[in-house]
Amino acid sequence: MRSRMEHRYRRLSWLTDLGGIKSALAEMHGLGMPRQPRLNTAVTRTADDPLFDEAWFCATLTDMLTHHPANRLEYPFAAEHIFEAPLVGFAAGDDLLFDEFKRIIGPHHFTPAEIMAWQARNQGVAAPKPEDMSVVCLIMPFSKATIDDNARQKEWLSERWAQSRLMGEIFSQTLVRDMVTLLMRQGILAVAPDATPLFRKKHYPEVGWASPWSHRHVAYAAGLGTFGMHDFLITEKGAAHRITSFVVNVRLRPNHTRPEDIHAHCLHYQGRECMACARRCPAQAISVAGGHDKEACAERCKRSVPYVNRNYHIFIYGCGLCSTGVPCATGIPSALSREDDTR
Repeated sequence: MRSRMEHRYRRLSWLTDLGGIKSALAEMHGLGMPRQPRLNTAVTRTADDPLFDEAWFCATLTDMLTHHPANRLEYPFAAEHIFEAPLVGFAAGDDLLFDEFKRIIGPHHFTPAEIMAWQARNQGVAAPKPEDMSVVCLIMPFSKATIDDNARQKEWLSERWAQSRLMGEIFSQTLVRDMVTLLMRQGILAVAPDATPLFRKKHYPEVGWASPWSHRHVAYAAGLGTFGMHDFLITEKGAAHRITSFVVNVRLRPNHTRPEDIHAHCLHYQGRECMACARRCPAQAISVAGGHDKEACAERCKRSVPYVNRNYHIFIYGCGLCSTGVPCATGIPSALSREDDTR
């Protein structure tokens, strides 16, 4: 259906944008997830198999993302990439920070061992030890055209950003499913938490809307970035991105240094004058006194659905104004980068 839209907009996308509807049902209710690939138990691998080392994961994931046919927007931006080359990082499966997430985020948040134990039961094999597994995380930066388009917006997300939200979410799950399938065929137990029926967003009394696996926190654990006032992760490629991650029964060495300061890359938290994200927020959901108001942000995003449907003819919510048109949109703010270079 999408390939036939070159000369006409979608009609009745509340009903016909099946990709968007399916993505929403999966995100909120864990429905429609494909079956997990089967583990090839005829192949025996060790957790420190040198064939599947850090370089292999970085090269393979970068190649898959860059050349994957699903890494594309559709009409009127057909053939444009959704994402540019990713950042890839690793965290040890027994990193104590994952236990801390139970306190910081909530007891509903999975540890790598918990989600891997589910996959092991699903495959009828013994669960590996936490020290024998790793979490692999990808920062997938949006294209410059998408970031620039959204930076020009004042009230609602741009069409490129809306498409990147929808197609990017679908693609990120496709990418990790492809990677998990590849690994399982090689006899390596792996699981992508957000591609399982256990993954569903819910409203929790203490933290508001949250999921049982936070890609942002996992990316921080892997040393890929720190949090800004807007709660996006500020990475060396900026805050305008999507994140995905998966757990694998391979020992991988962390390849980035994790800052102790969870706000190390945010100008405001480092005592510099900024608050550009607050000025960009149409819901006034960011302030010095209150930080990021997740409820106000979620309400604004909810209100974007009819706007996007009416104007862009797809079924998705979003905003992203606070992560574009700001000093941290495409990298660590230059003032903080220079400080890092002199330390």
